[in-house]
Amino acid sequence: MRVVCTGKNVVLSDALERYMAAKFGRLARYRPDLDEIAVELTPQATREVQDHYVCQANLIARGRLILRGEERAADPYVAIDTLVDELERSLQRQHERRESRRRPTAEGHLPPAPPEALARPSTLDTILDDFGVDPAVSDLLRAHGITTLEQIRALIDDDRLAQRLGPGHEQAVRDLTRVIEKLRL
Repeated sequence: MRVVCTGKNVVLSDALERYMAAKFGRLARYRPDLDEIAVELTPQATREVQDHYVCQANLIARGRLILRGEERAADPYVAIDTLVDELERSLQRQHERRESRRRPTAEGHLPPAPPEALARPSTLDTILDDFGVDPAVSDLLRAHGITTLEQIRALIDDDRLAQRLGPGHEQAVRDLTRVIEKLRL
């Protein structure tokens, strides 16, 4: 992925270009298929001090524009930071929408997750860790083909989680049930 930084009516310093490349480079973790991020920084003479710098970014994946953002601020670094945060939220929402479209099959299983979802710690691992569930439970779930909260919720609703994990895992079943109940509130 390339980050193309340009300045319109301003010469970008090397430090500012490195800063922009580092900040916008973070977006690749949400969309591994990003080819290029075109960033343009423009100073504008306005009466409003908070609108002095305009930072615009176009995210291009597979040869087409997937997301565009613009942010204004009094300082170029603030404009860059705010725009990156806004684009991260948008990419996260896109990812969540894409994941929510994955529906369970007739047997109650979700179709296999896309490979990029398995590249970093999964959402399930992060949530279970936040609720203090033993990391061995995550490995146990993965070994039984359970990779999402929706699968756990469906198994708990059908009283099939204990049966699926087998004997000797009563504590794991109680921990997972507790987590799902807290998330339903």
